[in-house]
Amino acid sequence: MATYEHEATVVAETAKTPRMNRPSFRRWFRETGWRHLAALLGVAFALFPIAWIITSSINTLDSLTTVKFWPSETTLSNYTQLFQGCSWEFGFPPFSCAESSTPFPVWLFNSIKIALIAASAQLVMSALAAYSFSRLRWAGRRLGLISILLVQMFPQFLAFVAIFLLLDTLETTFPEARQAPIWLVVVPLLVFAIGAYAIGRMRGWESSRMRWLLWFLGGAVAFGALALYVGSDFGVTIFPKIGLNTHTGLIMVYLGGAVGVNTWLIKGFMDSIPTSLDEAARVDGATDWDIFSKIIFPLTQPILIVIFIITFIGLYNEFILAQVLINDVDQFTYATGLNLFIDSQYTAKWGQISAAAVIGATPIVLLFLIMQDRIVSALQGAVKG
Repeated sequence: MATYEHEATVVAETAKTPRMNRPSFRRWFRETGWRHLAALLGVAFALFPIAWIITSSINTLDSLTTVKFWPSETTLSNYTQLFQGCSWEFGFPPFSCAESSTPFPVWLFNSIKIALIAASAQLVMSALAAYSFSRLRWAGRRLGLISILLVQMFPQFLAFVAIFLLLDTLETTFPEARQAPIWLVVVPLLVFAIGAYAIGRMRGWESSRMRWLLWFLGGAVAFGALALYVGSDFGVTIFPKIGLNTHTGLIMVYLGGAVGVNTWLIKGFMDSIPTSLDEAARVDGATDWDIFSKIIFPLTQPILIVIFIITFIGLYNEFILAQVLINDVDQFTYATGLNLFIDSQYTAKWGQISAAAVIGATPIVLLFLIMQDRIVSALQGAVKG
């Protein structure tokens, strides 16, 4: 009992004792407090334009001069007008808009499609080229690296005339898309999937390859069921139309835009990987493709993810090339479509363009939220390297 009373007395005296080690507010602000204040000011400086655009998108006043940060009246009509006259349908793109309406959903879909295809193709081409420059030894390798660097010194829009004439020539060569009935694609796909699964079972492949075969077989069956549901009149594009006012031509132009820079970045990351891993794999009988796909590619995933995100954002917001090479309103991208809202000083629809900016930023935000763990790990790996 006395022990408990003694401990209670000690605790009470300790609570009454002032904390001598606690710094004063002036000392705390001089040492660390100003950093918190600077960080808060930086965050406010970055979030203020976003908050202003959001409040402008729900404001009833369609003007930027008389709009207030806290609107007296709010509305969602700016968002609904973007989708007015458009409806969901089964197709590609999965939207159908009337001729008198603004096809904003189609523009957004076009930008996501073009950026996704072009960024993925750029990443594959850059990774293969970087592996060749980093790991293989062949004549002209150094000259090729210098040539890539010199070509990237000139902006791509300097070649507008050459690109325009090239796509104009391709338009006369490939004027129409080549389509075939969907059954000509589904039947060979199912036969190939079933045959690959049977061969894999007979050879006794390891479980990883069997899982890939099962996924492929399931996808082929699902695609066949979808084709059966849609009907045999549904066509599949075997070879697309290439030229001006086509997404294929724009993607082909984008493919040559940042391959050189991405190749240099990936090559620098691959050079940091020890070559002893390649030598050990070659001793075990691995080919160059095995080394790339099973050793180099998994180790370079952090830089590949970062490059993909940067490339996707750059292509998603690209305006100059898309404005010059595409003239059809239904083929516009998100960036070129927004230009129609402000084509005149006195008829600009600032409320709708603010709402379109908020919706257009959603895919980028979702991409960062999904890949944030990979981005952080890539940046940590870059700092350690």
